[in-house]
Amino acid sequence: MKTEVVLDFKRITAEVAARHGMLVSQDDPAMLLVTMNEVVLQQVFRNIEARTEEIVAGLETGFRSAQREALGSVEREARKAGIAVREEIQKDIDAGRLHARELIVELNQTYTRSAIRRWVAIGVVAASGLLVLGVGLGVLLARVLK
Repeated sequence: MKTEVVLDFKRITAEVAARHGMLVSQDDPAMLLVTMNEVVLQQVFRNIEARTEEIVAGLETGFRSAQREALGSVEREARKAGIAVREEIQKDIDAGRLHARELIVELNQTYTRSAIRRWVAIGVVAASGLLVLGVGLGVLLARVLK
């Protein structure tokens, strides 16, 4: 984006005449100084432009580097967060398994007590029935054998 400065010598001579009341022609030695200043300024501007382009390129490189570092940092933190979430989920799963295991053991104990009570009740009823049957048969046999 280089722009070339072109001097308007007619405008310069008119401005000198208007401000200072002196006529300067294009072949005047003062115009030599104007031309020299123009060349020097163009070189200075080119140097400034080149240095500015270097600075901008350095800034862009630095920005890209910082962007990559930030991206890497965000990625590392996201992985850490993912690992932490995974560990918490695993802890919850393990706690759920333990709780389910406890419930199964408790249910099993309850069922076992209930089954034992049921079989004891059936045994008592069966024993009572056999006792009544035995007594009834004994009385019946005693009458028959008399």
